[in-house]
Amino acid sequence: MIKKIFLFIALLFSTALFAQTQPIRVAVIGGITMSGLWDQISTAFEKKYGIKTELVITGPKRIIGPYCKSHDVDLVTMHSSDTIANLAAEGIIEDLTPWMHNSQMLIAPKTNPAKLEQGDTLQSALQKIADSKSNFLIHASGGTFEVFHAISMRYAFQPKIIFTQKANGFLDQVVANDAYTLFGVIPFLMQKHYDPNVTGFIIEDESLQRPYLAAVGTPKRISKERYDNAQLLLQFLTSSEVQTMIRSFRLKGFSDTPVFFPIKVNRIAL
Repeated sequence: MIKKIFLFIALLFSTALFAQTQPIRVAVIGGITMSGLWDQISTAFEKKYGIKTELVITGPKRIIGPYCKSHDVDLVTMHSSDTIANLAAEGIIEDLTPWMHNSQMLIAPKTNPAKLEQGDTLQSALQKIADSKSNFLIHASGGTFEVFHAISMRYAFQPKIIFTQKANGFLDQVVANDAYTLFGVIPFLMQKHYDPNVTGFIIEDESLQRPYLAAVGTPKRISKERYDNAQLLLQFLTSSEVQTMIRSFRLKGFSDTPVFFPIKVNRIAL
């Protein structure tokens, strides 16, 4: 009887501790949340570990960065960038970990002056743009500069470049200048930015992909419990379970188009 009482008390105590576990506060770049992938990951994490996550902010990195400086965040994930590197340099986050890639694509005016075709390889598409002396628009996005540098180096791509200071709302300039440019696959498919006079060419090529990094808040900013749980979530992102989820994830209505890509196999935590 006494043993049963002790067991009951122990059960109540462990249940109370579980109930007191605070949600992991996460800051997630907009593409991952608006696609629906983060909902799937957080649901799978809670099912496996019994720990909830709380999405405290989502959107572009220019919003997430300042938020993380003025608010305690347990885990943050965004594209590899100066923003997330500077958060680490300032002691706000640590353990920068690559865990996924997304991809950019080529977009063009409906006139399609270089006569690109769906199914072109990236090399052949870039060659057509260069040979036709078509304009290529570079807009004010760090990701675009990064990807343009990668494709120009890999494929010796030297187009007629037009620069614009616009980071958003530049599709009208694509049309006005009869120009090609780079754009994210997710916002294109979800029509986050839309122009009826623009078309797109989705091409699978590693040169078009950009890595996402995740990191946890430093122990001096968050409690030990929060830090330990954030580390658990960080490890979960690189697990075979999540990497398989990433590989198979599709946007609604686009079952044949991958939008996220796993990290290299030898980096996956099994």
